[in-house]
Amino acid sequence: MPTHSSTFLPFSSFPHSPPSYFAEFPMAVLVHCDDPAAPPEELRRLRRMISNRESARRSRARKKRHLEGLRFQLSRLRASNRELAERLAGLAHRSLLVRRDNDGLLAEASALSWQLSKLRRTAALKHAVHRPAPPTPASPHYDLAWVASLMA
Repeated sequence: MPTHSSTFLPFSSFPHSPPSYFAEFPMAVLVHCDDPAAPPEELRRLRRMISNRESARRSRARKKRHLEGLRFQLSRLRASNRELAERLAGLAHRSLLVRRDNDGLLAEASALSWQLSKLRRTAALKHAVHRPAPPTPASPHYDLAWVASLMA
């Protein structure tokens, strides 16, 4: 039965008892609504009061459901936030380890590069020391053997 109907049904039309939303009204008001001798303005005022109270009850129920939904969403978002914070902490830790390893590898590469440069200089010096001095053009040893040794 719609609560906002344009016709008013007296309480005698309800099968057993008035609906639960009438429970908050004093019995005198309810009896007065059922009185056929009551003035029509008074009946309209009482129906409007009953309708307003029912509307307010529905509004409170909607508000309560909305608030429960927001609380559920809040708990879900907090759990998600905790999970993301844990993931971020794990990634930050892994990033720190990778940076530390990278710094170590860069230091090792630099040391190896320096060693390689040092070995190349040493090898170049050894090769220059063991190379025979070029013979003078007037020397009898000025031949192709010396030129071949340079290419080796």
